[in-house]
Amino acid sequence: MDVSAIAKSGLLGLIIGTVLAVIGSAGTTPLERVVTVLLCGIIGLAIGATTEWLTSLLPTRIARTATYFVISAAIAITISVIVTAALIAISPGVVGYHLWAIPLFVVTIVGIGNLVDYQLYRRAQRRLAAYQAGLDDETADPVR
Repeated sequence: MDVSAIAKSGLLGLIIGTVLAVIGSAGTTPLERVVTVLLCGIIGLAIGATTEWLTSLLPTRIARTATYFVISAAIAITISVIVTAALIAISPGVVGYHLWAIPLFVVTIVGIGNLVDYQLYRRAQRRLAAYQAGLDDETADPVR
């Protein structure tokens, strides 16, 4: 299991919780805002762990990077929407008039997080390829 991906999901949860605490700050105490942020972080960790577990069950024949990232993102977004909808159904009075915006916001943040993760992966792969090419050049030219 990729612990860094789970940690990234927890960080996304904290970001989502922070924004939700700011959006829904009318009539809430500072303690309620802190609890919201922490709970969203914990939910993010749980979603990340579930996503990593489900992704690990994928067959190896689809073990291409782009396919992995697309499937992983789809799983993460689906689980996030289900959890968000369940939380809204449990506590509709707390959300208020921002009800429609919260699932859209969560999907947007999770989608952006997955795109950034993919871009960072591609950047690391390009750097690795450039580094390996530099090593190949040094071993091919023994005069240096």
